[in-house]
Amino acid sequence: MQEFEDKFGKIQVLETNNQFGASILLIDPDKEIKKHYHKKTLEIEVILEGEIMCGDKLQKKGDVNIWRTNIPHNYKNNSESVVKILCITLPPYNPEDVFEV
Repeated sequence: MQEFEDKFGKIQVLETNNQFGASILLIDPDKEIKKHYHKKTLEIEVILEGEIMCGDKLQKKGDVNIWRTNIPHNYKNNSESVVKILCITLPPYNPEDVFEV
């Protein structure tokens, strides 16, 4: 497994191939993934641990988000614990397909 540091915490890459990517996002306390959208990527995300704000909604373990193309989304960790999110991307994640709002 590869692990990368990011502005919001860490990304653990579980799998990536020509069809999809699977990663764990570890969002540190008081950090956020800024509002953005993707033109080509579908994201399916499952909250695995912790509680996090998604827009103006508090999400908890087991909540699922399906982000279709061109739909802005963001996360803000207001808690004192790291939040863990499973992220599946179709096609695999491409940093050139991230557009901040």
